[in-house]
Amino acid sequence: MTPGQLHIIIREEAAKYGFAAYGAARACKLDEDMVRLEKWLSRGFHADMGYMARNIQLREDPSLLLSGAKSVLCFLAPYKPAKYQDAELPQIAAYAYGEDYHKVIKDKLHLICKKIREYIPGMNARVFSDSAPVMERAWAAKAGLGFVGKSNFLISKTHGLHNLIGVIITDIETEYGEPVSNGCGSCTRCIESCPSGALTAPFSLDAGKCISYQTIESKKKREEEERLIPPSDYIFGCDICLKACPWSGRGEPTGWEEFKPLKIENSGRLITDLTTEEWEKMDRESFSTVFALSPLMRAGLEKIKNTIEYNSRKI
Repeated sequence: MTPGQLHIIIREEAAKYGFAAYGAARACKLDEDMVRLEKWLSRGFHADMGYMARNIQLREDPSLLLSGAKSVLCFLAPYKPAKYQDAELPQIAAYAYGEDYHKVIKDKLHLICKKIREYIPGMNARVFSDSAPVMERAWAAKAGLGFVGKSNFLISKTHGLHNLIGVIITDIETEYGEPVSNGCGSCTRCIESCPSGALTAPFSLDAGKCISYQTIESKKKREEEERLIPPSDYIFGCDICLKACPWSGRGEPTGWEEFKPLKIENSGRLITDLTTEEWEKMDRESFSTVFALSPLMRAGLEKIKNTIEYNSRKI
Protein backbone atom coordinates (compact mmCIF):
# COMPACT_ATOMS: atom_id res chain seq x y z
CA MET A 1 0.00 0.00 0.00
CA THR A 2 1.34 3.41 -0.95
CA PRO A 3 1.40 6.38 1.45
CA GLY A 4 -1.17 8.08 -0.79
CA GLN A 5 -3.56 5.14 -0.62
CA LEU A 6 -3.20 4.96 3.14
CA HIS A 7 -3.86 8.70 3.41
CA ILE A 8 -7.18 8.27 1.60
CA ILE A 9 -8.23 5.39 3.85
CA ILE A 10 -7.45 7.32 7.04
CA ARG A 11 -9.15 10.46 5.74
CA GLU A 12 -12.30 8.49 4.93
CA GLU A 13 -12.30 6.83 8.35
CA ALA A 14 -11.84 10.21 10.03
CA ALA A 15 -14.86 11.57 8.17
CA LYS A 16 -16.86 8.43 8.99
CA TYR A 17 -16.37 9.03 12.71
CA GLY A 18 -17.18 12.72 12.48
CA PHE A 19 -13.75 14.34 12.68
CA ALA A 20 -13.74 17.76 11.03
CA ALA A 21 -10.29 17.31 9.52
CA TYR A 22 -7.35 14.93 9.32
CA GLY A 23 -3.68 15.49 8.53
CA ALA A 24 -0.32 13.93 9.27
CA ALA A 25 3.20 15.07 10.06
CA ARG A 26 6.46 13.20 9.83
CA ALA A 27 7.64 12.18 13.31
CA CYS A 28 10.66 14.22 14.36
CA LYS A 29 12.04 16.16 17.32
CA LEU A 30 10.12 19.37 18.08
CA ASP A 31 13.19 21.54 18.56
CA GLU A 32 11.63 25.00 18.03
CA ASP A 33 8.52 24.16 20.01
CA MET A 34 10.64 22.92 22.89
CA VAL A 35 12.53 26.21 23.03
CA ARG A 36 9.19 28.02 23.43
CA LEU A 37 7.99 25.53 26.03
CA GLU A 38 11.15 25.83 28.11
CA LYS A 39 10.94 29.63 28.00
CA TRP A 40 7.30 29.45 29.13
CA LEU A 41 8.23 27.12 31.99
CA SER A 42 11.18 29.30 33.05
CA ARG A 43 8.81 32.24 33.51
CA GLY A 44 6.62 30.19 35.82
CA PHE A 45 3.65 30.54 33.50
CA HIS A 46 2.60 26.92 34.17
CA ALA A 47 1.57 27.96 37.73
CA ASP A 48 0.98 24.84 39.86
CA MET A 49 0.81 22.47 36.88
CA GLY A 50 4.04 20.70 37.77
CA TYR A 51 3.32 17.94 35.28
CA MET A 52 4.05 20.40 32.47
CA ALA A 53 7.70 20.47 33.55
CA ARG A 54 7.97 16.69 33.74
CA ASN A 55 8.76 14.29 30.89
CA ILE A 56 10.17 17.07 28.72
CA GLN A 57 12.03 14.57 26.55
CA LEU A 58 8.78 12.75 25.78
CA ARG A 59 7.17 15.98 24.62
CA GLU A 60 10.11 16.65 22.33
CA ASP A 61 10.60 13.25 20.71
CA PRO A 62 7.65 11.00 19.70
CA SER A 63 9.98 8.02 19.25
CA LEU A 64 10.28 7.94 23.05
CA LEU A 65 6.53 7.35 23.22
CA LEU A 66 6.54 4.76 20.44
CA SER A 67 9.72 3.05 19.31
CA GLY A 68 10.21 3.43 15.57
CA ALA A 69 7.66 6.25 15.26
CA LYS A 70 7.42 7.55 11.70
CA SER A 71 4.16 9.50 11.58
CA VAL A 72 1.97 11.62 13.81
CA LEU A 73 -1.65 11.45 12.63
CA CYS A 74 -3.79 14.39 13.78
CA PHE A 75 -7.57 14.72 13.94
CA LEU A 76 -9.84 17.66 14.75
CA ALA A 77 -12.88 16.76 16.87
CA PRO A 78 -15.52 19.52 16.50
CA TYR A 79 -17.44 20.64 19.58
CA LYS A 80 -18.99 23.94 18.47
CA PRO A 81 -22.41 24.18 20.15
CA ALA A 82 -25.59 24.89 18.22
CA LYS A 83 -26.39 27.36 21.00
CA TYR A 84 -24.37 28.85 23.84
CA GLN A 85 -25.83 29.10 27.34
CA ASP A 86 -28.03 32.05 28.23
CA ALA A 87 -25.80 34.84 29.49
CA GLU A 88 -27.40 35.09 32.96
CA LEU A 89 -26.57 31.45 33.83
CA PRO A 90 -23.33 30.17 35.40
CA GLN A 91 -21.13 29.59 32.38
CA ILE A 92 -19.43 26.35 31.35
CA ALA A 93 -16.82 26.26 28.58
CA ALA A 94 -18.46 24.83 25.46
CA TYR A 95 -16.08 21.88 25.17
CA ALA A 96 -17.45 20.66 28.52
CA TYR A 97 -21.15 20.75 27.60
CA GLY A 98 -21.07 17.04 26.79
CA GLU A 99 -19.07 13.97 27.73
CA ASP A 100 -15.41 13.98 28.71
CA TYR A 101 -13.58 14.39 25.42
CA HIS A 102 -10.49 12.41 26.46
CA LYS A 103 -12.30 9.07 26.34
CA VAL A 104 -14.66 9.98 23.49
CA ILE A 105 -11.84 10.94 21.13
CA LYS A 106 -9.54 8.08 22.08
CA ASP A 107 -12.31 5.53 21.54
CA LYS A 108 -12.75 6.79 17.96
CA LEU A 109 -8.99 6.82 17.35
CA HIS A 110 -8.78 3.18 18.44
CA LEU A 111 -11.45 2.34 15.84
CA ILE A 112 -9.39 4.10 13.17
CA CYS A 113 -6.32 2.11 14.22
CA LYS A 114 -8.37 -1.08 13.94
CA LYS A 115 -9.29 -0.17 10.36
CA ILE A 116 -5.69 0.60 9.41
CA ARG A 117 -4.60 -2.80 10.75
CA GLU A 118 -6.95 -4.46 8.28
CA TYR A 119 -4.53 -3.23 5.62
CA ILE A 120 -1.30 -3.18 7.67
CA PRO A 121 -1.65 -5.90 10.35
CA GLY A 122 1.75 -5.23 11.89
CA MET A 123 1.17 -1.53 12.56
CA ASN A 124 2.19 -0.29 15.99
CA ALA A 125 0.40 2.78 17.32
CA ARG A 126 -0.54 4.75 20.41
CA VAL A 127 -3.48 7.14 20.71
CA PHE A 128 -3.55 10.39 22.67
CA SER A 129 -5.94 13.21 23.48
CA ASP A 130 -4.64 15.74 25.99
CA SER A 131 -3.80 13.07 28.55
CA ALA A 132 -0.08 12.44 27.98
CA PRO A 133 3.10 14.46 27.29
CA VAL A 134 2.25 15.09 23.63
CA MET A 135 2.27 18.57 22.07
CA GLU A 136 -0.95 18.12 20.12
CA ARG A 137 -1.22 21.70 18.86
CA ALA A 138 2.33 21.70 17.53
CA TRP A 139 1.74 18.45 15.67
CA ALA A 140 -1.61 19.57 14.28
CA ALA A 141 0.03 22.76 12.99
CA LYS A 142 2.83 20.74 11.36
CA ALA A 143 0.18 18.52 9.76
CA GLY A 144 -1.44 21.58 8.18
CA LEU A 145 -4.68 21.49 10.17
CA GLY A 146 -4.36 25.10 11.30
CA PHE A 147 -2.08 27.69 12.84
CA VAL A 148 -1.45 28.51 16.49
CA GLY A 149 -3.00 31.91 17.16
CA LYS A 150 -2.06 34.69 19.55
CA SER A 151 -4.56 33.12 21.97
CA ASN A 152 -2.55 29.86 21.81
CA PHE A 153 -5.55 28.07 20.28
CA LEU A 154 -5.08 25.99 17.17
CA ILE A 155 -7.10 27.88 14.55
CA SER A 156 -8.39 26.17 11.42
CA LYS A 157 -9.17 28.54 8.57
CA THR A 158 -12.03 26.21 7.63
CA HIS A 159 -13.24 24.86 10.97
CA GLY A 160 -12.43 27.71 13.35
CA LEU A 161 -11.41 27.24 16.99
CA HIS A 162 -14.04 24.88 18.38
CA ASN A 163 -11.95 21.76 17.87
CA LEU A 164 -10.23 19.32 20.19
CA ILE A 165 -7.21 17.40 18.94
CA GLY A 166 -6.66 13.67 18.80
CA VAL A 167 -3.30 12.14 17.88
CA ILE A 168 -2.10 8.73 16.75
CA ILE A 169 1.66 8.13 16.82
CA THR A 170 2.48 5.21 14.54
CA ASP A 171 5.36 3.40 12.87
CA ILE A 172 3.86 3.53 9.37
CA GLU A 173 4.38 6.19 6.71
CA THR A 174 1.67 8.17 4.96
CA GLU A 175 1.29 11.46 3.12
CA TYR A 176 2.21 14.54 5.14
CA GLY A 177 0.65 17.98 5.23
CA GLU A 178 2.31 21.37 5.09
CA PRO A 179 1.98 24.12 7.73
CA VAL A 180 -0.45 26.92 6.85
CA SER A 181 0.28 30.63 7.16
CA ASN A 182 -0.63 32.40 10.39
CA GLY A 183 -3.96 34.18 10.02
CA CYS A 184 -3.88 36.52 13.03
CA GLY A 185 -2.37 39.50 11.23
CA SER A 186 -2.52 42.62 13.39
CA CYS A 187 -5.61 41.42 15.29
CA THR A 188 -5.32 41.36 19.10
CA ARG A 189 -8.97 40.85 20.06
CA CYS A 190 -8.18 37.78 22.16
CA ILE A 191 -5.60 39.66 24.22
CA GLU A 192 -7.86 42.68 24.67
CA SER A 193 -10.83 40.52 25.68
CA CYS A 194 -9.08 38.60 28.48
CA PRO A 195 -10.43 40.09 31.75
CA SER A 196 -7.57 38.77 33.88
CA GLY A 197 -4.62 39.66 31.66
CA ALA A 198 -3.63 36.01 31.27
CA LEU A 199 -2.66 36.64 27.65
CA THR A 200 0.38 38.71 28.52
CA ALA A 201 1.46 39.12 24.89
CA PRO A 202 0.80 37.43 21.54
CA PHE A 203 1.33 33.66 21.89
CA SER A 204 2.07 34.03 25.63
CA LEU A 205 -0.28 32.71 28.32
CA ASP A 206 0.26 33.07 32.07
CA ALA A 207 -1.82 30.10 33.23
CA GLY A 208 -1.87 31.37 36.82
CA LYS A 209 -4.01 34.30 35.68
CA CYS A 210 -6.25 32.24 33.37
CA ILE A 211 -9.88 31.76 34.38
CA SER A 212 -9.86 28.28 32.88
CA TYR A 213 -6.88 27.27 35.02
CA GLN A 214 -8.39 28.82 38.15
CA THR A 215 -11.75 27.07 37.72
CA ILE A 216 -10.32 23.64 36.88
CA GLU A 217 -6.66 23.00 37.67
CA SER A 218 -5.85 25.28 40.61
CA LYS A 219 -6.04 23.62 44.01
CA LYS A 220 -6.37 26.96 45.79
CA LYS A 221 -9.64 28.57 46.75
CA ARG A 222 -10.55 31.50 44.56
CA GLU A 223 -10.23 33.92 47.48
CA GLU A 224 -6.50 33.16 47.62
CA GLU A 225 -6.13 34.41 44.03
CA GLU A 226 -8.46 37.39 44.40
CA ARG A 227 -5.81 39.96 43.59
CA LEU A 228 -4.91 38.12 40.37
CA ILE A 229 -8.22 36.91 39.01
CA PRO A 230 -11.38 39.04 38.93
CA PRO A 231 -14.78 37.35 39.39
CA SER A 232 -16.33 36.23 36.11
CA ASP A 233 -19.40 34.42 34.81
CA TYR A 234 -17.52 31.13 34.34
CA ILE A 235 -17.65 28.22 36.79
CA PHE A 236 -15.70 25.75 34.62
CA GLY A 237 -13.26 26.76 31.92
CA CYS A 238 -13.53 29.93 29.86
CA ASP A 239 -14.45 30.81 26.27
CA ILE A 240 -13.92 34.58 26.39
CA CYS A 241 -10.84 34.80 24.16
CA LEU A 242 -12.20 32.09 21.88
CA LYS A 243 -15.45 33.97 21.31
CA ALA A 244 -13.52 37.20 20.67
CA CYS A 245 -11.57 35.66 17.79
CA PRO A 246 -12.85 36.52 14.28
CA TRP A 247 -12.12 32.93 13.23
CA SER A 248 -14.53 31.53 15.85
CA GLY A 249 -17.43 31.91 13.45
CA ARG A 250 -15.96 29.27 11.17
CA GLY A 251 -17.08 25.67 11.46
CA GLU A 252 -20.44 23.97 11.79
CA PRO A 253 -22.16 22.97 15.04
CA THR A 254 -20.90 19.59 16.16
CA GLY A 255 -22.59 16.46 14.92
CA TRP A 256 -21.09 14.41 17.75
CA GLU A 257 -23.88 13.39 20.09
CA GLU A 258 -21.27 12.93 22.84
CA PHE A 259 -20.39 16.64 22.71
CA LYS A 260 -23.95 17.95 22.84
CA PRO A 261 -25.15 19.20 26.25
CA LEU A 262 -25.74 16.38 28.72
CA LYS A 263 -29.33 15.77 29.72
CA ILE A 264 -30.49 15.85 33.31
CA GLU A 265 -32.33 12.57 33.82
CA ASN A 266 -36.11 12.72 34.32
CA SER A 267 -36.23 16.49 33.94
CA GLY A 268 -36.20 17.20 30.22
CA ARG A 269 -33.50 19.80 30.85
CA LEU A 270 -29.81 20.12 30.04
CA ILE A 271 -26.80 20.83 32.27
CA THR A 272 -26.46 24.11 30.40
CA ASP A 273 -29.85 25.17 31.83
CA LEU A 274 -28.78 25.05 35.49
CA THR A 275 -29.26 28.28 37.43
CA THR A 276 -27.08 29.67 40.21
CA GLU A 277 -29.68 28.62 42.78
CA GLU A 278 -29.78 25.07 41.43
CA TRP A 279 -26.00 24.83 41.57
CA GLU A 280 -25.96 26.12 45.15
CA LYS A 281 -28.56 23.55 46.25
CA MET A 282 -26.95 20.61 44.46
CA ASP A 283 -25.57 17.81 46.66
CA ARG A 284 -22.69 15.48 45.90
CA GLU A 285 -24.90 12.52 45.04
CA SER A 286 -26.87 14.54 42.48
CA PHE A 287 -23.66 16.01 41.05
CA SER A 288 -22.08 12.58 40.66
CA THR A 289 -25.20 11.26 38.94
CA VAL A 290 -25.71 14.14 36.52
CA PHE A 291 -22.04 14.72 35.70
CA ALA A 292 -20.75 11.14 35.77
CA LEU A 293 -19.55 11.38 32.14
CA SER A 294 -18.66 15.07 32.24
CA PRO A 295 -15.30 16.87 32.38
CA LEU A 296 -16.76 18.85 35.31
CA MET A 297 -15.95 15.86 37.53
CA ARG A 298 -12.33 17.00 37.31
CA ALA A 299 -13.14 20.16 39.26
CA GLY A 300 -15.71 18.61 41.57
CA LEU A 301 -18.77 20.14 43.20
CA GLU A 302 -16.97 21.80 46.11
CA LYS A 303 -14.66 23.76 43.81
CA ILE A 304 -17.51 24.74 41.50
CA LYS A 305 -19.55 26.03 44.44
CA ASN A 306 -16.53 27.96 45.70
CA THR A 307 -16.20 29.56 42.26
CA ILE A 308 -19.90 30.46 42.21
CA GLU A 309 -19.58 32.13 45.60
CA TYR A 310 -16.50 34.04 44.43
CA ASN A 311 -18.22 35.09 41.20
CA SER A 312 -21.14 36.50 43.20
CA ARG A 313 -18.83 39.41 44.08
CA LYS A 314 -18.79 40.53 40.46
CA ILE A 315 -19.97 44.12 40.16
